[in-house]
Amino acid sequence: MQEALLEFFKKTGRPHRLEEILHRFGLEKREAKAHLKALVARGLLEKKGSRYFLANRVQGPLSLHRDGYGFVRLPDGDLFIPPGYTGDAWPGDLVEARVMPPGRDGRPWGVVERVLKRARERLVGTLDFRKGRALFLPDEPNLPELPLAPEGLAGLKRGSRIVVQVHYGKRPYGTFLAYLGEGEAPETETEAVIAKYGLRAEFPEEVLKEAEAIPLEIPEAELRRREDFRGLRVFTIDGVDAKDFDDAIHVERLPGGYRIGVHIADVSHYVKEGSLLDQEAFLRGTSVYLPGRVLPMLPERLSNGVCSLRPGEDRLVLSVLVDLTEDLEVKRVRFREGVIRSVARLTYTEVEAFAEGFGLPEAHAFLAEDLRLLLDLTQRMREKRLKEGALDFGFPEVKVEVGEEGELHLIPQAEPKARSLIEELMLLANRLVAEYLVQKGLPGLFRVHEEPVQDAYEKLRQALARLGYTLPPKLSGHALQKALLASRGRPEEPVVAYLVLRSLRLARYAPENLGHFGLAMEHYLHFTSPIRRYPDLVVHRVLKAALRRTLTPARKARWQEAFPAIAEHASEMERKAEAAERELTKYYMAKWAELHVGERFLGKVTGVANFGAFVTLPNGVEGLVRLEALGPYTYSEEAMALLGPKGRRIRLGDEMEVKIAGANPRLRQVDLLPVEEAPKKKNGKAKAKEVEMRKVVGPPKDRARDTRPERATVNTIYFGEWTPKEPEEPRPERTRARKKRRR
Repeated sequence: MQEALLEFFKKTGRPHRLEEILHRFGLEKREAKAHLKALVARGLLEKKGSRYFLANRVQGPLSLHRDGYGFVRLPDGDLFIPPGYTGDAWPGDLVEARVMPPGRDGRPWGVVERVLKRARERLVGTLDFRKGRALFLPDEPNLPELPLAPEGLAGLKRGSRIVVQVHYGKRPYGTFLAYLGEGEAPETETEAVIAKYGLRAEFPEEVLKEAEAIPLEIPEAELRRREDFRGLRVFTIDGVDAKDFDDAIHVERLPGGYRIGVHIADVSHYVKEGSLLDQEAFLRGTSVYLPGRVLPMLPERLSNGVCSLRPGEDRLVLSVLVDLTEDLEVKRVRFREGVIRSVARLTYTEVEAFAEGFGLPEAHAFLAEDLRLLLDLTQRMREKRLKEGALDFGFPEVKVEVGEEGELHLIPQAEPKARSLIEELMLLANRLVAEYLVQKGLPGLFRVHEEPVQDAYEKLRQALARLGYTLPPKLSGHALQKALLASRGRPEEPVVAYLVLRSLRLARYAPENLGHFGLAMEHYLHFTSPIRRYPDLVVHRVLKAALRRTLTPARKARWQEAFPAIAEHASEMERKAEAAERELTKYYMAKWAELHVGERFLGKVTGVANFGAFVTLPNGVEGLVRLEALGPYTYSEEAMALLGPKGRRIRLGDEMEVKIAGANPRLRQVDLLPVEEAPKKKNGKAKAKEVEMRKVVGPPKDRARDTRPERATVNTIYFGEWTPKEPEEPRPERTRARKKRRR
């Protein structure tokens, strides 16, 4: 709604009173004022008297190019900041910029006026000494070198990896915080990533003491109070190396339908609100699964002990019991505090083998009928969900596994049917809990995914049109899903999926129910993983308070006041955890490439740019084939390809045989070289026949390709981290502020 209000102000171009907004959008006064207040807080609207109008100041994160210019990232289009007008902001800082009148190019530009929030409080980098002074060289590109205060540096050598606290001001400097190690050993890189993203590695002693005080035995009175599910065939399905089992399932046949039970570890029974365990869990926000190391949200006594749904042991759960018709319509839902005793711990590998027609291990053979029924039900659930417009990307996942001796394995996650079984049941439970909270008017932490802004959708339409896929002018989840399905099995499938994904907004946590566009669900939240996600734990507390009828008006008001901050913090910690996992995974992938220099692989082109082509190997490792290694190619934005001589081209989805030329794990880079076969000679006289490049990217046969002429540009499309190189924009007309700066 806030985006719709903002668009309305932009279209009209004039101030509006609250009464006009109420009449135009049919909102309640309280709701309209809340949205307008939020837009004012974001710096997108201003208020004078009783009228609201577009602000000439905007707020957003700043991205900086090495040439000095930057962009303030905004929901409806980025604001260009010329060189010399970025102030003392660093990349990623949240800034407020003043919007200036359009320059000679007719486009507005901006001046950074102040930094609202720094993106970094600490940095990881390398120690250096020059002219008797200590300097800090950040690992991150586009950050300045910092002078260091001498305290704590005694005994450290040049080249030491360290963590520093950044002190901002006219002359920023750093103070020493921690020594990480020498060089780029995996242990050092892991510690560097943990420090860079501010993750919490060790638990405070007092938190561990509180965890150790939790009894392992469940009191008999607590067992009698709960519904007893120990007589049911309840079991878990997880990865081979999983230790924290927070969800278990069971299925029953009913006359005219089915009953599905989703039983989730009752972590809230042990982690009381406001306790030291709870405070630490909030700060962490989520468990972080790094290659070779896990940073759990809860101490091991809880995560792998009393809360983990181990087979053969009594465990407390919060259960969702769903009665379904033969057509999978929900006809009854019950939420219960219960106790289970899991009868088996199955792995995805076992279930996938069973789904492919192989038998279960003898110890688990008694679950064959249950599994067969669940596989059928969840497959039908998935088909139904996709028909309703849910997006299915099907990205291949690669897990980095580091052995005890340091050996490195890249393992594709290939259990689609087994993982889909659990995913569908968890989605069902999450949706039903969300619907219950909304229907009862209870506070909650919802998992929201708003629909793309129109500008992003329009860019997606243009990009897919170049690949031959047509989207309607009006945003439609069904149309996006249709494009994804149409590309399935074709060379450009991952490219189409990445383009669609890039157009979407990030999913996040919010105290209000805004729906989930990607899942095509009106109500959705996270409930099924309280061992590793703090929002799930919060939702458990709300649901249990409702079941026990202890949700007093005072408690409800307190939660409603606290949930916005919890949602924002949980979203931030989730992003940090994902970024840390992604960065360390890239490091290990580069380490793997370093061990396989000179070897040849058949990869797929997943990105093209004016400096080369990105090629992804079958195991997920992505590298760059530089333009100089390819020959006289030119990047064409219109064709989304590199165009070479005699009609040759390198397009998204092309297969390319490459050789690993080198790797730089420190920079997370892999360099590749193309492998070209020598042309075969015919009869010694005939000229080698020029082989026309095969058409590997395009729409299904019944759809016409875009035949517009190709136009060479210098824009970059990068499909690895989606960090495009911003094009140079004409500088604005010189202003008085600029002249003064030059003096």
